[in-house]
Amino acid sequence: MIFVVAIIFIVFLVLEIIFLKKFKARYFREEEQALLKISSLKEQNDSLEKQIKSLESEETAQFLFYDLARKIAPSLNKEEIFGLFAEEIKHLGGIEKISFGQFLGAGNYFKFDLGKYNNKDQALAVKTASKRVIEFLPLFAKLLKLCLDKIKLYEKIQRLSIYDSLTDIYNRRYFMYRFLEEFERAKKFNLNLSFLMVDVDHFKNINDSCGHLVGDAVLREVALRIKESVREIDCVGRFGGEEFSVILLDTEKSGAIMVAERICSKIRERKIKAFDEQLTATVSVGVSSFPQNTIHSDVLIELADKVLYKAKVSGRNRACWF
Repeated sequence: MIFVVAIIFIVFLVLEIIFLKKFKARYFREEEQALLKISSLKEQNDSLEKQIKSLESEETAQFLFYDLARKIAPSLNKEEIFGLFAEEIKHLGGIEKISFGQFLGAGNYFKFDLGKYNNKDQALAVKTASKRVIEFLPLFAKLLKLCLDKIKLYEKIQRLSIYDSLTDIYNRRYFMYRFLEEFERAKKFNLNLSFLMVDVDHFKNINDSCGHLVGDAVLREVALRIKESVREIDCVGRFGGEEFSVILLDTEKSGAIMVAERICSKIRERKIKAFDEQLTATVSVGVSSFPQNTIHSDVLIELADKVLYKAKVSGRNRACWF
Protein backbone atom coordinates (compact mmCIF):
# COMPACT_ATOMS: atom_id res chain seq x y z
CA MET A 1 0.00 0.00 0.00
CA ILE A 2 2.74 2.37 0.93
CA PHE A 3 4.53 1.43 -2.27
CA VAL A 4 1.49 2.28 -4.35
CA VAL A 5 1.11 5.64 -2.62
CA ALA A 6 4.79 6.42 -3.28
CA ILE A 7 4.44 5.59 -6.94
CA ILE A 8 1.36 7.81 -7.21
CA PHE A 9 3.21 10.66 -5.48
CA ILE A 10 6.22 10.27 -7.80
CA VAL A 11 3.94 10.25 -10.84
CA PHE A 12 2.13 13.32 -9.55
CA LEU A 13 5.45 15.05 -8.92
CA VAL A 14 6.69 14.25 -12.41
CA LEU A 15 3.47 15.52 -13.93
CA GLU A 16 3.74 18.71 -11.87
CA ILE A 17 7.32 19.23 -13.03
CA ILE A 18 6.27 18.73 -16.67
CA PHE A 19 3.32 21.09 -16.20
CA LEU A 20 5.54 23.70 -14.56
CA LYS A 21 8.04 23.49 -17.44
CA LYS A 22 5.27 23.93 -19.99
CA PHE A 23 3.76 26.79 -17.98
CA LYS A 24 7.16 28.45 -17.64
CA ALA A 25 7.87 28.08 -21.36
CA ARG A 26 4.45 29.52 -22.19
CA TYR A 27 4.95 32.32 -19.68
CA PHE A 28 8.29 33.29 -21.21
CA ARG A 29 6.80 33.15 -24.71
CA GLU A 30 3.95 35.41 -23.65
CA GLU A 31 6.38 37.73 -21.87
CA GLU A 32 8.57 37.90 -24.95
CA GLN A 33 5.55 38.64 -27.12
CA ALA A 34 4.43 41.30 -24.66
CA LEU A 35 7.88 42.89 -24.73
CA LEU A 36 7.83 42.82 -28.54
CA LYS A 37 4.42 44.49 -28.51
CA ILE A 38 5.65 47.12 -26.04
CA SER A 39 8.69 47.75 -28.25
CA SER A 40 6.47 48.02 -31.32
CA LEU A 41 4.10 50.38 -29.52
CA LYS A 42 7.06 52.49 -28.38
CA GLU A 43 8.33 52.70 -31.96
CA GLN A 44 4.84 53.64 -33.16
CA ASN A 45 4.59 56.24 -30.40
CA ASP A 46 8.00 57.69 -31.33
CA SER A 47 6.93 57.78 -34.97
CA LEU A 48 3.68 59.50 -34.07
CA GLU A 49 5.54 62.03 -31.92
CA LYS A 50 7.87 62.78 -34.85
CA GLN A 51 4.89 63.18 -37.18
CA ILE A 52 3.15 65.44 -34.69
CA LYS A 53 6.29 67.57 -34.31
CA SER A 54 6.68 67.70 -38.08
CA LEU A 55 3.03 68.73 -38.48
CA GLU A 56 3.38 71.33 -35.73
CA SER A 57 6.49 72.72 -37.44
CA GLU A 58 4.74 72.78 -40.80
CA GLU A 59 1.66 74.34 -39.23
CA THR A 60 3.82 77.02 -37.59
CA ALA A 61 5.54 77.78 -40.90
CA GLN A 62 2.23 77.86 -42.78
CA PHE A 63 0.72 80.20 -40.19
CA LEU A 64 3.82 82.39 -40.39
CA PHE A 65 3.53 82.35 -44.19
CA TYR A 66 -0.14 83.38 -44.00
CA ASP A 67 0.60 86.08 -41.42
CA LEU A 68 3.53 87.38 -43.47
CA ALA A 69 1.43 87.45 -46.64
CA ARG A 70 -1.32 89.32 -44.79
CA LYS A 71 1.13 91.95 -43.55
CA ILE A 72 3.17 92.62 -46.67
CA ALA A 73 0.54 92.13 -49.40
CA PRO A 74 -1.12 95.58 -48.96
CA SER A 75 2.21 97.45 -49.15
CA LEU A 76 3.44 99.01 -52.39
CA ASN A 77 6.74 100.18 -50.90
CA LYS A 78 9.74 97.94 -51.57
CA GLU A 79 11.72 98.99 -48.49
CA GLU A 80 8.70 98.51 -46.22
CA ILE A 81 8.12 95.02 -47.63
CA PHE A 82 11.77 94.06 -47.09
CA GLY A 83 11.63 95.33 -43.51
CA LEU A 84 8.45 93.41 -42.66
CA PHE A 85 9.77 90.30 -44.37
CA ALA A 86 13.06 90.35 -42.44
CA GLU A 87 11.26 90.93 -39.15
CA GLU A 88 8.68 88.16 -39.62
CA ILE A 89 10.92 85.47 -41.09
CA LYS A 90 13.20 85.62 -38.05
CA HIS A 91 10.40 83.92 -36.09
CA LEU A 92 11.41 80.68 -37.81
CA GLY A 93 14.58 80.76 -35.70
CA GLY A 94 18.11 79.88 -36.68
CA ILE A 95 18.61 82.86 -39.00
CA GLU A 96 21.90 84.71 -38.61
CA LYS A 97 21.54 87.37 -41.31
CA ILE A 98 19.17 88.48 -44.08
CA SER A 99 20.25 90.61 -47.05
CA PHE A 100 18.34 92.11 -49.97
CA GLY A 101 19.44 93.66 -53.23
CA GLN A 102 22.60 93.02 -55.22
CA PHE A 103 24.12 90.49 -52.83
CA LEU A 104 27.88 89.85 -52.94
CA GLY A 105 28.42 88.21 -49.52
CA ALA A 106 30.26 84.95 -48.91
CA GLY A 107 29.66 82.13 -46.47
CA ASN A 108 26.77 79.84 -45.61
CA TYR A 109 24.16 81.91 -47.47
CA PHE A 110 21.16 80.69 -49.42
CA LYS A 111 20.43 83.02 -52.32
CA PHE A 112 17.14 83.43 -54.20
CA ASP A 113 16.72 85.49 -57.36
CA LEU A 114 13.91 88.07 -57.11
CA GLY A 115 14.19 89.39 -60.67
CA LYS A 116 14.95 92.96 -61.72
CA TYR A 117 13.70 96.15 -60.08
CA ASN A 118 14.52 99.50 -61.69
CA ASN A 119 16.90 97.63 -64.04
CA LYS A 120 18.88 96.18 -61.12
CA ASP A 121 19.09 92.53 -60.13
CA GLN A 122 17.40 91.85 -56.82
CA ALA A 123 18.10 88.86 -54.57
CA LEU A 124 17.24 87.50 -51.14
CA ALA A 125 20.20 86.06 -49.23
CA VAL A 126 19.74 84.26 -45.91
CA LYS A 127 22.57 83.00 -43.72
CA THR A 128 21.38 79.97 -41.72
CA ALA A 129 22.25 76.42 -40.77
CA SER A 130 18.69 75.49 -39.75
CA LYS A 131 17.25 72.64 -41.85
CA ARG A 132 13.77 73.87 -40.98
CA VAL A 133 14.50 77.35 -42.32
CA ILE A 134 16.20 75.96 -45.43
CA GLU A 135 13.14 73.81 -46.12
CA PHE A 136 10.69 76.72 -46.10
CA LEU A 137 12.90 79.45 -47.61
CA PRO A 138 11.93 78.80 -51.27
CA LEU A 139 8.25 79.30 -50.36
CA PHE A 140 8.94 82.58 -48.55
CA ALA A 141 11.23 83.78 -51.37
CA LYS A 142 8.45 83.09 -53.88
CA LEU A 143 6.06 85.21 -51.79
CA LEU A 144 8.58 88.04 -51.72
CA LYS A 145 9.07 87.86 -55.49
CA LEU A 146 5.30 87.98 -56.06
CA CYS A 147 5.12 91.16 -53.93
CA LEU A 148 7.92 92.80 -55.93
CA ASP A 149 6.25 91.81 -59.21
CA LYS A 150 3.03 93.40 -57.91
CA ILE A 151 4.90 96.65 -57.12
CA LYS A 152 6.47 96.70 -60.60
CA LEU A 153 3.07 96.14 -62.21
CA TYR A 154 1.49 98.88 -60.09
CA GLU A 155 4.28 101.32 -60.97
CA LYS A 156 3.90 100.47 -64.65
CA ILE A 157 0.14 101.09 -64.51
CA GLN A 158 0.70 104.30 -62.57
CA ARG A 159 3.26 105.46 -65.13
CA LEU A 160 0.88 104.69 -67.99
CA SER A 161 -1.79 106.79 -66.28
CA ILE A 162 0.55 109.77 -65.93
CA TYR A 163 2.91 109.78 -68.92
CA ASP A 164 2.32 110.07 -72.63
CA SER A 165 3.44 106.79 -74.18
CA LEU A 166 5.04 108.40 -77.24
CA THR A 167 6.99 111.30 -75.75
CA ASP A 168 7.49 110.09 -72.15
CA ILE A 169 6.29 113.41 -70.70
CA TYR A 170 3.10 114.07 -68.74
CA ASN A 171 -0.13 113.34 -70.57
CA ARG A 172 -2.76 116.06 -70.74
CA ARG A 173 -4.94 114.72 -67.92
CA TYR A 174 -2.11 114.57 -65.39
CA PHE A 175 -0.52 117.79 -66.65
CA MET A 176 -3.77 119.68 -66.06
CA TYR A 177 -4.01 118.20 -62.59
CA ARG A 178 -0.50 119.47 -61.82
CA PHE A 179 -1.25 122.84 -63.43
CA LEU A 180 -4.32 123.46 -61.26
CA GLU A 181 -2.42 122.28 -58.18
CA GLU A 182 0.53 124.62 -58.85
CA PHE A 183 -1.77 127.51 -59.82
CA GLU A 184 -3.61 127.27 -56.50
CA ARG A 185 -0.29 127.10 -54.64
CA ALA A 186 0.94 130.22 -56.45
CA LYS A 187 -2.28 132.09 -55.53
CA LYS A 188 -2.09 130.99 -51.90
CA PHE A 189 1.55 132.00 -51.38
CA ASN A 190 1.65 134.98 -53.80
CA LEU A 191 4.13 133.32 -56.14
CA ASN A 192 4.75 133.90 -59.83
CA LEU A 193 3.80 131.22 -62.32
CA SER A 194 4.11 131.16 -66.10
CA PHE A 195 2.54 128.96 -68.76
CA LEU A 196 3.98 128.12 -72.19
CA MET A 197 2.06 126.69 -75.11
CA VAL A 198 4.45 125.16 -77.68
CA ASP A 199 3.43 124.03 -81.17
CA VAL A 200 5.58 122.29 -83.82
CA ASP A 201 5.53 124.36 -87.02
CA HIS A 202 4.25 122.72 -90.24
CA PHE A 203 3.95 119.35 -88.52
CA LYS A 204 1.33 118.15 -91.02
CA ASN A 205 3.85 118.67 -93.83
CA ILE A 206 6.37 116.51 -91.94
CA ASN A 207 3.81 113.70 -91.62
CA ASP A 208 2.72 113.99 -95.24
CA SER A 209 6.21 114.13 -96.75
CA CYS A 210 8.17 111.84 -94.42
CA GLY A 211 5.52 109.60 -92.89
CA HIS A 212 3.98 109.26 -89.46
CA LEU A 213 6.88 107.27 -88.00
CA VAL A 214 9.22 110.16 -88.74
CA GLY A 215 6.58 112.52 -87.34
CA ASP A 216 6.51 110.50 -84.10
CA ALA A 217 10.31 110.67 -83.90
CA VAL A 218 10.14 114.46 -84.32
CA LEU A 219 7.61 114.74 -81.48
CA ARG A 220 9.84 112.64 -79.20
CA GLU A 221 12.87 114.78 -79.98
CA VAL A 222 10.97 118.06 -79.51
CA ALA A 223 9.68 116.83 -76.12
CA LEU A 224 13.23 115.91 -75.10
CA ARG A 225 14.61 119.32 -76.08
CA ILE A 226 11.84 121.13 -74.23
CA LYS A 227 12.70 119.12 -71.10
CA GLU A 228 16.38 120.00 -71.56
CA SER A 229 15.47 123.71 -71.74
CA VAL A 230 13.65 123.88 -68.39
CA ARG A 231 14.43 123.02 -64.77
CA GLU A 232 13.64 119.72 -63.11
CA ILE A 233 10.99 121.39 -60.94
CA ASP A 234 9.09 122.65 -64.02
CA CYS A 235 6.39 120.51 -65.62
CA VAL A 236 6.29 119.51 -69.29
CA GLY A 237 3.25 117.85 -70.85
CA ARG A 238 1.80 116.88 -74.20
CA PHE A 239 -1.28 119.03 -74.59
CA GLY A 240 -2.48 117.23 -77.70
CA GLY A 241 -1.24 116.31 -81.19
CA GLU A 242 1.88 118.39 -81.86
CA GLU A 243 1.18 120.83 -79.00
CA PHE A 244 3.17 120.83 -75.75
CA SER A 245 2.68 122.78 -72.52
CA VAL A 246 5.10 123.91 -69.84
CA ILE A 247 4.47 125.13 -66.29
CA LEU A 248 7.31 127.35 -65.07
CA LEU A 249 7.16 127.47 -61.29
CA ASP A 250 7.99 130.69 -59.45
CA THR A 251 8.80 132.38 -62.79
CA GLU A 252 7.65 135.83 -63.85
CA LYS A 253 7.04 136.95 -67.43
CA SER A 254 10.61 138.07 -68.25
CA GLY A 255 12.04 134.74 -67.10
CA ALA A 256 9.34 132.83 -69.01
CA ILE A 257 10.18 134.73 -72.21
CA MET A 258 13.83 133.76 -71.86
CA VAL A 259 12.87 130.08 -71.45
CA ALA A 260 10.52 130.26 -74.47
CA GLU A 261 13.24 131.73 -76.66
CA ARG A 262 15.71 129.11 -75.41
CA ILE A 263 13.28 126.37 -76.43
CA CYS A 264 12.90 127.84 -79.91
CA SER A 265 16.66 128.16 -80.29
CA LYS A 266 17.47 124.63 -79.04
CA ILE A 267 14.98 123.02 -81.42
CA ARG A 268 15.87 124.93 -84.60
CA GLU A 269 19.65 124.78 -84.19
CA ARG A 270 20.02 120.99 -84.12
CA LYS A 271 18.93 118.63 -86.84
CA ILE A 272 16.63 115.83 -85.86
CA LYS A 273 17.66 112.31 -86.91
CA ALA A 274 14.63 110.14 -87.58
CA PHE A 275 15.38 106.78 -89.19
CA ASP A 276 17.00 107.63 -92.56
CA GLU A 277 15.81 111.22 -92.43
CA GLN A 278 17.62 114.29 -91.12
CA LEU A 279 15.45 117.36 -90.84
CA THR A 280 15.13 120.65 -89.07
CA ALA A 281 12.04 121.46 -87.05
CA THR A 282 10.91 124.73 -85.51
CA VAL A 283 8.32 125.63 -82.90
CA SER A 284 6.14 128.58 -82.03
CA VAL A 285 5.60 129.46 -78.36
CA GLY A 286 2.93 131.47 -76.55
CA VAL A 287 3.74 132.87 -73.09
CA SER A 288 1.34 133.95 -70.33
CA SER A 289 2.06 134.70 -66.68
CA PHE A 290 0.31 134.84 -63.34
CA PRO A 291 -0.46 137.35 -61.89
CA GLN A 292 0.79 139.80 -64.56
CA ASN A 293 -1.69 138.70 -67.26
CA THR A 294 -4.53 137.16 -65.24
CA ILE A 295 -5.51 135.72 -61.89
CA HIS A 296 -7.64 132.93 -63.39
CA SER A 297 -6.24 129.53 -64.34
CA ASP A 298 -8.42 128.94 -67.42
CA VAL A 299 -7.71 132.44 -68.74
CA LEU A 300 -3.96 131.86 -68.32
CA ILE A 301 -4.16 128.90 -70.72
CA GLU A 302 -6.41 130.78 -73.12
CA LEU A 303 -4.00 133.75 -73.27
CA ALA A 304 -1.04 131.45 -73.99
CA ASP A 305 -3.04 129.86 -76.80
CA LYS A 306 -3.93 133.26 -78.27
CA VAL A 307 -0.34 134.51 -78.33
CA LEU A 308 0.73 131.14 -79.80
CA TYR A 309 -1.62 131.92 -82.69
CA LYS A 310 -0.01 135.36 -82.90
CA ALA A 311 3.42 133.70 -83.20
CA LYS A 312 2.06 131.48 -85.99
CA VAL A 313 0.65 134.32 -88.07
CA SER A 314 3.79 136.40 -87.44
CA GLY A 315 5.96 133.88 -89.27
CA ARG A 316 6.42 131.00 -86.82
CA ASN A 317 9.73 129.91 -85.23
CA ARG A 318 9.36 132.47 -82.44
CA ALA A 319 7.91 133.21 -79.00
CA CYS A 320 5.16 135.79 -78.42
CA TRP A 321 3.55 137.24 -75.32
CA PHE A 322 1.17 139.97 -74.17
